[in-house]
Amino acid sequence: MARFDVLDFYRYGGALWVAVTHFTIYYLPVAASIKTRVNLLQPLMGFFFTLSGFVIMHVYDRRISTMPDYLDYLQKRLARIYPLHLLTLALAIVWGLSINPARYSSEAILPNILLLHAWNTTNLLYFNYPSWSVSAEFFVYLLFPVFLIAVNRLGLYWALLLPVVSAVAITIFFKVFKLEHTWTYATYDFGCLRAVPSFLGGMAIYRLATVRFARLVVPAWLAHGLTIATVPMMLLGVPGRLMLAFYVLVVFLLARAEPAKPGIFSTPFFRALSNCSYGFYMLHALVGAAMISVLPRVFHLDDNWKFGLAAAAMVVTTVAAVLSFRFFEDPARRYLGALPIWRTK
Repeated sequence: MARFDVLDFYRYGGALWVAVTHFTIYYLPVAASIKTRVNLLQPLMGFFFTLSGFVIMHVYDRRISTMPDYLDYLQKRLARIYPLHLLTLALAIVWGLSINPARYSSEAILPNILLLHAWNTTNLLYFNYPSWSVSAEFFVYLLFPVFLIAVNRLGLYWALLLPVVSAVAITIFFKVFKLEHTWTYATYDFGCLRAVPSFLGGMAIYRLATVRFARLVVPAWLAHGLTIATVPMMLLGVPGRLMLAFYVLVVFLLARAEPAKPGIFSTPFFRALSNCSYGFYMLHALVGAAMISVLPRVFHLDDNWKFGLAAAAMVVTTVAAVLSFRFFEDPARRYLGALPIWRTK
């Protein structure tokens, strides 16, 4: 099976930027105008959803043809995402009850447990707020076989229309029901739909990258340069919908920039960072709240300390995420994914 170690590493890079965004908006003592500007990085989630569509196609394309196949696929996906989600949810519930009641709602517990909290089942983001995107991932995981049929029937190039058509349909849906946010910024309020165009885009370009353009070699400087350029593009106000399309292009370029022989991104250090990206994403809000919000109050530190604490929180979150993957997530995934739940004798 082909390697995509370069793409894998950018999951960690993207998670870092998500943490920078959240820490800046929620904790750092900067001007409101800066917080507003940093909030423009929200479309970055499109990169993760696009990459998810690409990876799911890479692993499960042509492997789901029966209901047992589908159930086995769901079991393996849940075995990957659910244990850490449940753990961070429990920690966030304790946090909400004891320290920050604004992050607690008893009515939101069940939707969070069932991974439905990005399906407009709550009125705010509660508990571990980044986990709304895990709920959105679960939504597109459920629909993957339907999406796969559509991609197969449309073919290599016409499948690229699916993200466009779905984006138009979602735009109309949000306008008809007069939802508070535009769909590119939705979270608890149908953020599950936000994942659909990008996920479909990732599925479509997987076929292009591995079939039609399988021999294409993209210069590393071009792929990495355009990927890095997405941050200033968002900060400069490039429209969110355009950024989502650009992320589809970026994922394609990174896939075709994968070196023929394992390079630096295939070394143990970078693989560890790649593997810890999900853990980093799920843990950063909890670590950030403890280090940037609570510690200054406990030790009576002035606001200037928060910048250093934010940087330290990045390091602590990374270490915690590496350990989480090694000693919790990966063992749980292997154990739960191998359970004979759906298998018959």
